[in-house]
Amino acid sequence: MSHLYRVGIIGSTNRGGYGHGMDTAFKDKALFEIVGIADDDPTGLAASGKRLGVTKLYVDYREMLAKEKPEIVGIGPRWVSDRVAMVTAAAEAGCHIFLEKPLAANLRDADAMLAACQRAKVKCGLAHQLRAMPPLRAALADIRAGKYGKVLRLYGQPSDDARGGGEELIVHGTHFFDLMISLVGPPRWVSAHFATGERDATLADKHEGREPVGPIVGDSAAVMIGFDHGVRGFWNSTANLNKGGTIYGLTIQCEQATICMRTRGEVFIYPGPVIEPENDQRAWQKVWVEDWHFTPEHQPAPLNDYLLRGNQTLVRELVAAIERDTEPSASLRDAVFVTEIIQGAYASHFADGRRLAIPLVVRRHPLEV
Repeated sequence: MSHLYRVGIIGSTNRGGYGHGMDTAFKDKALFEIVGIADDDPTGLAASGKRLGVTKLYVDYREMLAKEKPEIVGIGPRWVSDRVAMVTAAAEAGCHIFLEKPLAANLRDADAMLAACQRAKVKCGLAHQLRAMPPLRAALADIRAGKYGKVLRLYGQPSDDARGGGEELIVHGTHFFDLMISLVGPPRWVSAHFATGERDATLADKHEGREPVGPIVGDSAAVMIGFDHGVRGFWNSTANLNKGGTIYGLTIQCEQATICMRTRGEVFIYPGPVIEPENDQRAWQKVWVEDWHFTPEHQPAPLNDYLLRGNQTLVRELVAAIERDTEPSASLRDAVFVTEIIQGAYASHFADGRRLAIPLVVRRHPLEV
């Protein structure tokens, strides 16, 4: 990493803010200099400038790109309504991009952003922080190396909160599908079912989520994804099922072990492909990583900053990708595959659950009809 990178931050206080800490991802002053912030809300802009100690403040991100000429841009708003315009403008200005998730509401927008970055030959990484956490990386490396035998199945368990079903599919599903792809490669097909209450979801159920993430249906969703080598991924979500506690995680079933990955980068290994509660000879073992779980004084780390630490790892790896001309670890290409799964789930449901090949032939979202 050869020099100090000029960074511009794009936020939108009343339209998705700065995502999950996108404005603080570039705090490493040995690597980054934040040269400008853009936010179309003047009050939010002033607050962001004060928080980050930045004086070059703009209400128009295009003006910031033109005047400050950043090398890297962090695009933070959670809302996807302006996502294509922001990514395209940054790419055309020659900026590499660190981008909040989800990528897009539909495949046409995802395709447009990928094409814009490819034309400009810039790198774009997504804020999929889970894949950046050291315990998860250690476990994934062992799985890839064959330590637990062949990967059999992947089970995603989201929050099952009020957003369950179609909204959680894009808001949280993006993390799960990204993790699956990081382990077993691109998806090859998808099949899904959505329900509203106890009946099949229909086009008449289409609505917007709490934030603009594109049209959604259903308060319950069941998705199955096919990967190479016969691996299948499963993801289920039901609204308001979670009455408290943390149930968010990915379970990986291998021939010789079950690996449970939880939020905040916690990983547990069970020495068998099937959980046997009655077998006292088998027990869960936690994966410990010194500099993740403990402070320099070897006190337990609270891990409340797990998203910040994940973001900081990802932006450092974005720089490495820029300098080596490689793909970032949470790449735009993988995010397009994530969008294929999400849009393909709807397309499958409205095709009576038929298994649909990925890449999808029809790029228009079925809920846009």
